[in-house]
Amino acid sequence: MRMKKTAAAAAATACAALLVAAGSGSAFAQGSRTPAGCSTAALKVALHPDGNQAGVGNFGEDLVFTNTSHQTCTVYGYPGLGLLNAKHGTLPIKVVWGSTYFVHDPGRHTVTLRPGQSAWADLAWNAPYGVKSVKPSYLEVTPPNQRTHVTLRFAPGAIDDSALHVTALTAGPLPRG
Repeated sequence: MRMKKTAAAAAATACAALLVAAGSGSAFAQGSRTPAGCSTAALKVALHPDGNQAGVGNFGEDLVFTNTSHQTCTVYGYPGLGLLNAKHGTLPIKVVWGSTYFVHDPGRHTVTLRPGQSAWADLAWNAPYGVKSVKPSYLEVTPPNQRTHVTLRFAPGAIDDSALHVTALTAGPLPRG
């Protein structure tokens, strides 16, 4: 019985120490809170074509996410992607998260967007060289951790192996032009 009380007391002391340590952090001490994630409705999503993203059968554009709300919000990770044909029918797609031919993947990290600020992800694909390809007319883009998407006109021609490569969202200026 005495051993159980001692273990319970030790556990309570450890929990209290963790709470005190957590409370001493600047975010807790100053009473600030982490901004909420950016909803799809709070973001303007656009393709930023760049003529420099072409090389050795590789092509790409940047996906730009701009906070159009009046509140600071965050994005974390990779956008969801889907391809549609001219009649808005779903096309097969394989999305590959990571570095593209053009941009090194920054990895998942939280990006805080004040009103008017933008984050971007690099989107890349290959010209057909195999037997499997699709010819999309539209791109569905779902911001990270959201369930609704926006549909953008996207007609790059045929895409090899139905594959799109995309980096995680990051802040700062676009790497090109």
